[in-house]
Amino acid sequence: MNDEMTAEPLLKVERLRKSFGAHEVLRGIDVAVMRGDVTCIVGPSGSGKSTLLRCLNYLEKPTGGAIFLCLTYLEKPTGGAIFLRGEPVGVRWKGEKLYEMSFNELARQRQRMGMVFQGFHLFPHKTVLENVIEAPLQVKRVPRATAVDEAMVLLERVGMKDRATYYPAQLSGGQQQRAAIARSLAMKPDVMLFDEPTSALDPELVGEVLAVMRQLADDGMTMVVVTHEMGFARDVADHLIFMDGGVIVEQGQPVEVLTRPQHDRTRAFLARVLADA
Repeated sequence: MNDEMTAEPLLKVERLRKSFGAHEVLRGIDVAVMRGDVTCIVGPSGSGKSTLLRCLNYLEKPTGGAIFLCLTYLEKPTGGAIFLRGEPVGVRWKGEKLYEMSFNELARQRQRMGMVFQGFHLFPHKTVLENVIEAPLQVKRVPRATAVDEAMVLLERVGMKDRATYYPAQLSGGQQQRAAIARSLAMKPDVMLFDEPTSALDPELVGEVLAVMRQLADDGMTMVVVTHEMGFARDVADHLIFMDGGVIVEQGQPVEVLTRPQHDRTRAFLARVLADA
């Protein structure tokens, strides 16, 4: 939990919209994530949770393209805005005009947001250690010896140091996901994004991944987590968001949202989820 309240959010979303064809998946999302806080996002399938997460680092482009952002608000923004440390995500100013970032510019910005997916996405032909050092070597041009030393520290942090020379096929799902977390941490991001990180795991493996995430939270890592693990959300999150139909229906402190929900949709969702737990 983060007791230090800074003046500005580390990550801020304003009026974010995203459509796929005629289907509007996100319909004006506002989120503020403070440095060191854990924000958990819950909701039924199809509510827009994962799309929101993918928009945060521009894996999905917000509706409106390069003209979606107007910092001066002299014109009405059409697709909303995302800011990381006060800087717009995916776009840049050149003079008085706004442009979408180039591939290389966007790649540099994405280094500041680690992403852990439902699937593990490890390189199958590389060992755990090689997976973790790949991005620091290729993207940040970190000397190999330094990258290896830092990777081993991270692998010990996620309980995978003794599996550094293993290949993904030799690992359990939980071990692969912990290796994927170490790989994201290797880029030293400002914020970690987790998209249902335990949904592909067998039930007995979920706990080992959640334990790593709990430790990251205790260490002060800023995290945005799309999850169906209500116990984790209740115990670890500083802020809980319930989404449905592409909007934020309810948000607040986890205990308040989970035990005293104010909206019928929240109550119905929680009754169904907790009954299945």
